[in-house]
Formats: sequence, structure tokens, C-alpha cells
Amino acid sequence: MSDRDFTVGVPEGELPSGSMVAGRLGEDEVLLVRDGDRVYAIGASCSHYHAPLADGLVMSGTIRCPWHHACFDLKTGGVLRAPAISPLPVWEVEKRDGHFFIGAKLEPEGSAPTGKPESVVIVGAGAAGVNVADTLRSEGYTGRILLISRDTDLPFDKPNLSKDYLAGSAPAEWLPLHPQQ
Repeated sequence: MSDRDFTVGVPEGELPSGSMVAGRLGEDEVLLVRDGDRVYAIGASCSHYHAPLADGLVMSGTIRCPWHHACFDLKTGGVLRAPAISPLPVWEVEKRDGHFFIGAKLEPEGSAPTGKPESVVIVGAGAAGVNVADTLRSEGYTGRILLISRDTDLPFDKPNLSKDYLAGSAPAEWLPLHPQQ
């Protein structure tokens, strides 16, 4: 990650359409992204496996992770495609005196609770299934959600299992996508 300090702003000429600049705003790692005429400030790492989104693809108001192709909405930080299950932080962006400045961190957008249907069944409790359940909850769904899986363990992060845990570089408590409770 870049140690570039975003508090001093980024000259407009350094951010042509389709480009990204990584840096920091205080303790936060932030990615400044220009997509057409719009400029966005979004968390710099994928929420799934912390890939650097500066190496990703920007397209039509979205950014895609370079490692596992999770997709996020640049405006809201919301997850649009698995395997990510958590949204990214976003900030206001202001242009003044030919520079882009990052402003206040924005609260995640949600929708009003729907309450319908009464229940949802999701077949498959991997990252995609868990993402569906998490998205339903974050969008205000209050009904019963049932995840069906042939696995007897909690839904777990399969890439973390195959790449880190089996190699001895990750503890078992890193595997579940959510705690038991």
C-alpha cells in the first residue's frame, strides 16, 4: 500500500479517467478512483482476502478484485458479487483548486425492511451463500434464513483453508466466515 498522504489532496491531472491512486487518510488505506467524470474514495483492500484493489478493474461504477473477482459498488462500497461478504468503507470526494480531497467517511446505505417473503432457503453455505444471507440482512430482511450445506462445520473460507491453514500459516479460528453465535 502507498504511504501517500491524501490530506494534501491529489492534483486532477494525476487522476485521468479509468485510473486509481492509493494512499492513506489518517489510519485508513484509501483508493481514489476516477470512473469517467466521477471520482470515488473507497477502501483500498478487498474485504474478502485483502487483495489490493489498485490492481483490480474499474468498470461502470464498480471495482473488481484482482484475486477472486469480488465486485463492489464504487459509490456505496456495497458487495455486488461474491466471494466478498462485507462492504467497503467509502468517503466523500470534493474537487477544489484543481485537486481532489477526501472528506467525511460515509455511512453504508441500506433499504427499509421488507419482511417478505417469510423465509429464504439458500442452498450452499460457502462464501456465496453466506454473502446472500449477509446481503439480505444488510438490506433489512427480517425473515428466517436457512443455509443448507452438506458440510457439518460452520460455513468457512475455503481459500483460507486451502492456501493458509493447510500450509500452517493460519490458525483454525480464521476459517469460519462467522462465529458460532
